[in-house]
Amino acid sequence: MKPLSILPIVLAASFAAATAQQPQSNRSFEVASIRPGASATAEMIAIRMNADRSMIHYVNVSVRDLIRVAYGVKEFQISGPDWIRNRFDIEAKYPEGATRDQVPEMLESLLRDRFKLQLHHETKEQAVYALVVGKNGPKLKPTKLQASDYPDSSNRRPGTPVHGDMQMLGGPSGMHLTGPAVTLSTLCETLSRFTDKPIVDQTGLQGEYDIDLTFFPENMMLRMAGGPGGPRQGPDGGADTHSEPHATVFDAVQQYGLRLESRKAPLTMLVVDHLEKTPTEN
Repeated sequence: MKPLSILPIVLAASFAAATAQQPQSNRSFEVASIRPGASATAEMIAIRMNADRSMIHYVNVSVRDLIRVAYGVKEFQISGPDWIRNRFDIEAKYPEGATRDQVPEMLESLLRDRFKLQLHHETKEQAVYALVVGKNGPKLKPTKLQASDYPDSSNRRPGTPVHGDMQMLGGPSGMHLTGPAVTLSTLCETLSRFTDKPIVDQTGLQGEYDIDLTFFPENMMLRMAGGPGGPRQGPDGGADTHSEPHATVFDAVQQYGLRLESRKAPLTMLVVDHLEKTPTEN
């Protein structure tokens, strides 16, 4: 599939939800290099979030993503200024004795020390899409893969899938999402990038599944149609009246016996009170 507007993106696995009583972390990286990444408005962005036994290697990662990993929340739970979308390349070394499991703590310290981040929690009822099981039951098959099938190391071959993570590739047939041993919570977080409201998992299914979905995000469909309300163009520049309708994200999840419903749900939000556009020097 030829990339259209988004290069493959490897998403980091989500951590447990943060609470308002979460203690402030004192653990920090031994040394961290932070440099500007791609423009927040760039249409083609390759994003990488890798962590090995001694360092993190982040490429074109937004401040929003750093907050998401540090505080263990979903992307749609973060509210802040426009520059929360600014992207950076980060290389940071763990202190002696630290492990990958402590990366969130160290990112929290990095955000506080280098970006002067200050925030608070709020719980609000918001409009969401709930992912639920369809009337005929789920059609998901539990994965047979083990974590050991996908080596998680610094010398992992580029492009090799990561257990529990998802990859996205945009092309002429739409957005293609794949991932081995993915939880439905991770699927919802990924799909939320392409909908006007966050998607929350209300299926009650706790397993890990191999996911393969193709659909057209709304913004991609509008672009093909010539803008909101505009007709899709044919080869001769006129209106295209023969094109087949494209599957939406709502259509795509039905292949797994699932559906999306509009609902209201209380969401815990992280509200950014202060954030520097430019981090302090390395």
